[in-house]
Amino acid sequence: MAVAGDGGPRRPLPKCASLAIGSLPHTSVTAAVDLMIEFNPVCPAWPQLPRLDFREDMYVQFSECMPGVVLDLARRRLWFDMDRTPIEMAGFYERYLAQETGLCHISADYARGLEPFLERLPTPEALFVKGQVTGPSTFGLSVKDGENRPVLYQEHLFDAVVKALQLKGSWQAERFLAAAPDLTPVIFFDEPYLTQAGSAMISLPPEQISASLSECFAPVAAKGGYAGTHVCGATDWGLLAETDVDILHFDAADHAQEFFLYKNEIAAFLERGGLLAWGMIPTDERSLDLSGGEVADRVMAAAERVAGFAPTGIDAEAVLKHSFVSQSCGLGSRSTAVAERCLALATETASLLAAQLGSGT
Repeated sequence: MAVAGDGGPRRPLPKCASLAIGSLPHTSVTAAVDLMIEFNPVCPAWPQLPRLDFREDMYVQFSECMPGVVLDLARRRLWFDMDRTPIEMAGFYERYLAQETGLCHISADYARGLEPFLERLPTPEALFVKGQVTGPSTFGLSVKDGENRPVLYQEHLFDAVVKALQLKGSWQAERFLAAAPDLTPVIFFDEPYLTQAGSAMISLPPEQISASLSECFAPVAAKGGYAGTHVCGATDWGLLAETDVDILHFDAADHAQEFFLYKNEIAAFLERGGLLAWGMIPTDERSLDLSGGEVADRVMAAAERVAGFAPTGIDAEAVLKHSFVSQSCGLGSRSTAVAERCLALATETASLLAAQLGSGT
């Protein structure tokens, strides 16, 4: 089994550290930042707070700087004005080709928790620092023009969208490294809409999914970070495993069987040093009755199963060293009680699994 970072700067292994998707239901920035650091000590993340401001919605939050984008806060609506888009596109590409730093930054109005989080770095136990961006396919299918057509199907505009999202991830990695040079950036490109891939309702060519994601992943890897993707349901995990992604986050609470269908692709992914993020904690009231021990047992059993996928043999301990533990999805739409229990469960589970792994590398 390859070591993460083979062929480049050596990056630490997670060894079952807890990891958060990013969104929380809280409206206090201070409380949200505190929770993200307390419950994810090895891999803290900045909080997305969609209940605090519409600009923290997962689509709106990363729309700044895109050519032709229109945000109507009063009507809580985001769309692209196709009359403005060609005019603004020229300026966007000019700045993009000039590699202008901060072209696609994330301003404080769109991410209230980001700057306060950065001010807290580095935190005492951290090895990683995590950020997130909406993935290109999900953004492209969900955000539309004035005539209700998804921007993914408008080739020139979608290319600019992909580049803007790529820059959002790259900019976060740069900010993390400036604040905490010794921590490894982890940037997720979240793709919940990929549960629709291959359906009769949506035309989503596999090569387009792969190419757009790989374009987003590349700058993160170039900075010595890990690029991840999250899908909260069934999807073509074989396709995703064969991209340049470093971390696959999947809903192990309710959709593990669909993930396990891709035995060969998962084995090859792990053999090249890929990491898994086990979304084993359900983001609903079931979490209120679960213990960390129960979740740890489920992760261990699943890791033993995955270990058997590789023809050359990978033991469960190696799988766990290449794993994070997490909630199955974001927590922004949940109650604060459920969200906080999910965060605590991840920490409890991580601690129990890490104790089983010991201190070996």
